Amino acid sequence: MSSLLAHVAAGLTLYFCRSDQRPRLHVSMALPVLLAIAPDFDYFGIWFFHLRYEQRFTHSLLFCLMTGAVACYLVRRIWRQSPAMPGFWILLLAACSHLLLDMLVGRALPLLWPFVPTEFSLPLVLLPGASHTGLVSYAFWRNLIMEACLLLPMLVAMVILVRRVPVRSYMPEILLVLTMWSGLVFAGGRLAAI
Repeated sequence: MSSLLAHVAAGLTLYFCRSDQRPRLHVSMALPVLLAIAPDFDYFGIWFFHLRYEQRFTHSLLFCLMTGAVACYLVRRIWRQSPAMPGFWILLLAACSHLLLDMLVGRALPLLWPFVPTEFSLPLVLLPGASHTGLVSYAFWRNLIMEACLLLPMLVAMVILVRRVPVRSYMPEILLVLTMWSGLVFAGGRLAAI
């Protein structure tokens, strides 16, 4: 699975892609973030109650649709007039972003549960996945840095494109990221050779 930081970054990205043209810090930033990590809430049952699931139904499109719809309903009931609150599509995409990130690390997911019991996966593994070896582990930090170097430029580019910001205004940051990517590719190749 992807790291918690990747899911949080995806939720924040979708928050900043919403139609309100004045991005600002607001309590509504928490909604897409919570929805982006919501499919992993079933871990509480696994950790605390030692439950075992055949298929993790929280990693299905139906679960994402339901959580996005409930969040949208609650937002409209509680914060009716707030322009900062994200709409239904942002909330739905935030929940679905979790599934996409988990599939990019090579996980098979029951996307069409309960209608089709088959688990689906992508033929391409793009992200290294979260390493559960502890905070002082080399594998944990290596995977986290690789994930950040791959995901953050794509997420920032998505915000830039959606908001129609001139790319030339971000040229120093783009050059910095390209430099980091080339260093990561070089270091990754050297590590693989060892």
